[in-house]
Amino acid sequence: MDNVIGDRSHLGLVEDIYKMKCETVINGEASKDHEEKIIKNGNSHRKAVHLFEFPEKKFEIRNSLLTDMIESNPHIKTIYNIFVALLIALFINTIAHDYLRTNEIKFGFHIISKAFGKLYISLITWLGYMTSTFGIFFLFQFWAKIRLNLSPKSKVIRLWDKFWLICLACYYITSFRVASKIVSSYKLPPASAAIIAIEQVRLLMKVHSFVRTKAEAFVKYKLHSEQVVPKVEFMKFLYFLFAPTLIYKDEYPRTNKIRWDFVFYRALDIVGIIFLYSFVFYRFVFPFFDEFGQRKYTRAEILAFMFDITFPSVLLDLATFYLMLHAVQNLFAELLRFGDRMFYKDWWRSTTYQQYYKTWNVIVYDWLRSYIFKDLYYLTNGNTTVAKLTVFVVSAIVHEWILTYMLGFFLPFLALQFGTMGLLLYFVNVPQVTFLNILFWYGNALGHTMNLAIYALEFNARLVYPSDGSWRDYLVPKFVSCDCIV
Repeated sequence: MDNVIGDRSHLGLVEDIYKMKCETVINGEASKDHEEKIIKNGNSHRKAVHLFEFPEKKFEIRNSLLTDMIESNPHIKTIYNIFVALLIALFINTIAHDYLRTNEIKFGFHIISKAFGKLYISLITWLGYMTSTFGIFFLFQFWAKIRLNLSPKSKVIRLWDKFWLICLACYYITSFRVASKIVSSYKLPPASAAIIAIEQVRLLMKVHSFVRTKAEAFVKYKLHSEQVVPKVEFMKFLYFLFAPTLIYKDEYPRTNKIRWDFVFYRALDIVGIIFLYSFVFYRFVFPFFDEFGQRKYTRAEILAFMFDITFPSVLLDLATFYLMLHAVQNLFAELLRFGDRMFYKDWWRSTTYQQYYKTWNVIVYDWLRSYIFKDLYYLTNGNTTVAKLTVFVVSAIVHEWILTYMLGFFLPFLALQFGTMGLLLYFVNVPQVTFLNILFWYGNALGHTMNLAIYALEFNARLVYPSDGSWRDYLVPKFVSCDCIV
C-alpha cells in the first residue's frame, strides 16, 4: 500500500474546518481533498490532525483485464492458445508415460480423487457455515430493530451494542475453531480441507463487511430526523454472499444478460486447471519422493530438486492466479450478472512488491484497505505504520491458517517470508524498467519454488513418519526431526 501522510500539529483556537490538497492515498490514486479535523483536548487547546477521507470503493461495469486483452488483441489470444496447447501436450504426455511405464492409463484421476476425498464432509460443512451466516443476518436485523427504539443517549444502548459486539467476536473465534476441528477430526485431504478453510474465511470476511457497513448506518441514524431509516434486506445480503466481491453494497452495477458461452469456457478453464495441477504433481513433484522413508536423501538431492521444479512451480503459480482470480470469479460474476470484474490489475508488470501486493488480488486488497487499514488509521489518529503492520500480520496469519489445515501440519515458512523479505521489499521503490521486472519475476519464481519444495518435503515426511501428538512434533518440521536428510 502506498504511504499515507498523517500530519499532526498543535494549533491555537481554530474555528474553521478547511480543506487541504494531498497527493497520496492508500490505494495509490490521487485524492484532491481531505478535511482537517478539529479535536478539543483537556487543556481547552485544539489540535488539528490532518486525516485523509478515504474514497469508497466505486463499482462500475468493466471486464477483467485478461478478458479485454484476449478478446481485443489477437497476439494475446495466441499466447492463451499456446497455454491451452501446452496443457493438451502435458495431458497426452502423461497418458503416454502411464501406458509405456505401467500399461495403465489413469488420466490423473487418481490424484484428483485422493485430493478431493471425503468431499461430502466439505459440502455438509459449507452448508452449515451458510446457515450460520444467515443466522448472523437475522440477529443483526434484530439488533438494529431494537436499537432504533432506544434513546441514543442512554446507557442501555451502549450495553446493547457492547453485548452484540462481544457475540460477534465469539462467532468469529468459533468459526475458526469449528473449521479446524472438522478438518483435523476427519483428516481431510488437501483439496477438501481447502474448500472448508477458504470458504470459512471468505464467509467471515463477507459477514464482517456486511456488519461493518450496515452497523455504521444504524449508529449514525438519528431519531426524529429527516434521515431515511436504514434497513437491511435478505435478498441483497444473499446476492452479496455469492457475488465476487468482499465489499458490501446494497446495489451493484449489473450486466444485461448472462453469456452462457462465456460461462461454459470459464467452467472449462476450471476443469482444465484442476487436471493441470494433477499432471504437474504427478510428473514433476511426486516421483522425487518415491523412495522417501526407504533411504536417506542428501542435501544436494534436495537442492537439485528445488532447481528441477522451478518451471513447474511458476506454472502452478500462474495457474492458481488464473483459476482463483479469473476463471472462478468471472464464472460467478457472469452467472450473477455482476458488472465490476476488476479482480486484479496488471501485477505481471510489477517491479516492486508494493505494486505487486496492490494489484495481484484486488478483491482481498480492497477488503484489507477498507476494514483493517482504514479503520486502524483513524483509530490510531493517522498512524500508518501500525495500520500497515497490522495488515501484514493479519494477512500472514490467515494465509498460514489456511495452509496449516489444508496440508495438515504447521510450518510457518510462508509467514516467515511475509514477515521478513515480504515486509522489507514492500518499502523498496524502484523505477518501472524492464530489467527490474525480470528481477521481480526471478525473485517471485524463487520464492514459489522454495515454498513448493519445503511444503512438499514436509507433506511427504508427515505421510511416512506419522505424528506422535506431542507439541514438539507439532512445532518442529518433520523432515528435520525424522533424520531422513543427511
